[in-house]
Amino acid sequence: MKVAFNVQPLKTGHRTRGVGAYTKNLLEQLKETDLEIQEFNDISEVKNADIVYYPWFDLFFKSLKLIRKIPTVITVHDVMPLLYPSNYPLGIRGKINFYLQKSALRKCQRIITVSKCSKKDIVSLLKIKEDKITVIPEAVSKEFKPLSEAKLLSHKRKYDLPDRFLLYVGDANFVKNLPFLIKGFKLLKEDQKFNDIKVALVGGVFLKKVDDIDHPELESLKQLNKLIRDYNLDNSIIRPGQVSEEELVCFYNLATVYIQPSLYEGFGLPLLEAMSCGTPVLSSKSSSLPEVGGEAAIYFDPSNLNQFVTLLKDLLNDKSLQIKLSRLGLTRVQLFSWEKVASDVKKVFESCL
Repeated sequence: MKVAFNVQPLKTGHRTRGVGAYTKNLLEQLKETDLEIQEFNDISEVKNADIVYYPWFDLFFKSLKLIRKIPTVITVHDVMPLLYPSNYPLGIRGKINFYLQKSALRKCQRIITVSKCSKKDIVSLLKIKEDKITVIPEAVSKEFKPLSEAKLLSHKRKYDLPDRFLLYVGDANFVKNLPFLIKGFKLLKEDQKFNDIKVALVGGVFLKKVDDIDHPELESLKQLNKLIRDYNLDNSIIRPGQVSEEELVCFYNLATVYIQPSLYEGFGLPLLEAMSCGTPVLSSKSSSLPEVGGEAAIYFDPSNLNQFVTLLKDLLNDKSLQIKLSRLGLTRVQLFSWEKVASDVKKVFESCL
C-alpha cells in the first residue's frame, strides 16, 4: 500500500509541540512497516498514492482540500478552540476557513483521534458520525526513561537545579491553567517545610516578552508573569526555555513531581513522558487526562486551589507515595507504544480500501 504522509508539522511551529512529536514518531514507525511512504508538503506533490494521510487538523486554516481524488485519513487531536470560543476569537476569514475545513473533514474516509474525550467532542461539535472516528492513543519515544544519577549530575549543575522542584512542560495558553499553578505554589511556599522548592517551567514561551503585546491568547501568560512578580517568586522560578529532547528527559528525571494543571487536554503527552522517567504525577482530573494517567497519577479539581495544595503537600511529605506512583507510572506506560500506534493506524488505512 502506498501512503502519502503530510510532513508539514515538522517544518512549522508545531515541530516543538505535541503535534510535531506525534508526526515524527508515527512517521518513523510507519516506515518500519511494509507500507510504502511518500512524504509531502502540498497535495499537488502526491502521485499514485492509495491513501493520503494528515497527522494533524487545523480548524481555521485551509490545510485540507475540499475536493479530493484519493481516500484521505486525518488525525484530529482536539477541538479545543470550539470549547473555549471566547479565548480563540475568529475574524471573518477564520469563520470562512472553519466552514470550509469542517466540510473537508466530513469528506475524509476516516478520522483518527487520540482519546475518547476528543472523540466525544468531535462528534458533538463537528457533527461527525461516531463510526467514522477511531481512537488511537499516543505514545512516547524510547528516549524517555529513568537515568542514573551520574548521567543527571551535569544537567543539574548546568541549570542549578535544587534537590526538590516541581516541573511543568508545555505551552502557556488559557487551558494550561498556569496562573492556578503559581497561586498554589505561593500557598505551598508559605509553609516553611517547602521553602526550598522551586518550579521549572520548560518551554520557549516562558522566555517571551509579551507584556506590551495585545492578543487574547497571550493573556494567560501575562497573568502568569504578573503573579510571579506580585508574589516575589522570581527567584523560585526556573525558565530554561526550549530544551532538546535529551535535556527534557533529564528535567523529568530530576523533578520531584510533575504537575499538569490543565483545564483541557486532547491527550496530555507530558503525563506519559513523566511516567516513563519514573516521575510522580499530580494532574488535573479534567478532559482526557484520567484516560492517560489511569491509576498511576493523583488527580485534583483544576478549580479547587485548596485541594491542589493539600494533595501536593501530602505527596511531597510522603516518600513512599512518591515511590509507589513512580512504579505505577512505569507500569502504566507499557500500555502505550509507537509500534502499537503504527499498527492501529495501518489498520485504519486498510479499512479505507
